[in-house]
Amino acid sequence: MKAVSLSAVIGLTVVFLCLTVDAFSAGQISVSAVVSRGSIPFEGIDTLTVSLNWVGEPFQYVIDSFPMPAMEKFKILGSSSATSTVPTAGGEETHRTFIYVLSPVDYGTGVIAPLNLTAKNRTTGEMTELNTGRITIEIAKPLPVSKNKIPSFVIILGAISAVIIMAAIAGFLVLRSKKRPAEVAAPQLRYIDALDAIKKETISDRKLFYSRLYRLLLQFIEKERGLAVSGKTGEEVIGIVASLSSENERSSFTAWLQKALEEKYLPDMPSSGEVENSYNAVRKFFESMSR
Repeated sequence: MKAVSLSAVIGLTVVFLCLTVDAFSAGQISVSAVVSRGSIPFEGIDTLTVSLNWVGEPFQYVIDSFPMPAMEKFKILGSSSATSTVPTAGGEETHRTFIYVLSPVDYGTGVIAPLNLTAKNRTTGEMTELNTGRITIEIAKPLPVSKNKIPSFVIILGAISAVIIMAAIAGFLVLRSKKRPAEVAAPQLRYIDALDAIKKETISDRKLFYSRLYRLLLQFIEKERGLAVSGKTGEEVIGIVASLSSENERSSFTAWLQKALEEKYLPDMPSSGEVENSYNAVRKFFESMSR
């Protein structure tokens, strides 16, 4: 009787795992939340990492409003976010992470309440409710403050060290200001490096080349031209690009974006000559910006 029950449990587990893998490979989104340490000293810090993962492009899902984590016995010192993609056999997998640096305000058991999120699939319009689990972190009692007086020679050494450090910083700033004209082109050079990497990494998948080229163009338009294009549809982006002050940039970006959108969704693979032409045109533009 026990053997039959165990077989049934194993069978149900295998079916559940298969359904989970199929659902994720179909493009569904998942969320997870972890902390770097389960117990910390009162004087220490911890990090909370919330990860969103899905199979598809970065713009496939939109989170209407990302809530700040609610917590007990902690405060947030700072936060950051990042989005990355990994090429897969069927296209690409997107990973979006939110990182929070936490500092204790009391000792005992700290609590991070579950996060409740709503993600919208831009293609189907489907809304997905996402929830993380409750997390607890043990916080040790504060260390006793020493009442011993600091020796005077330590104070003198500290003052001398501060003067030396300030002089070194001043010298560094002077040297940096002298070198600044040669460093003006650095942002544009980063785009050239990114474009070269895209071409190298997508040599066997020319459709993926246009998908990543599209995202690089959006990044340049938003960061270097100050136009809000993140999260917009292709039509909306092209409409926004029409507001660029340079006629040459308006026509060039419109043509490149339309080409990238067309090649991404056409059933046939673009030719290597088309990829080469697009690469050369965009690279020439970035090179001209660096001069």
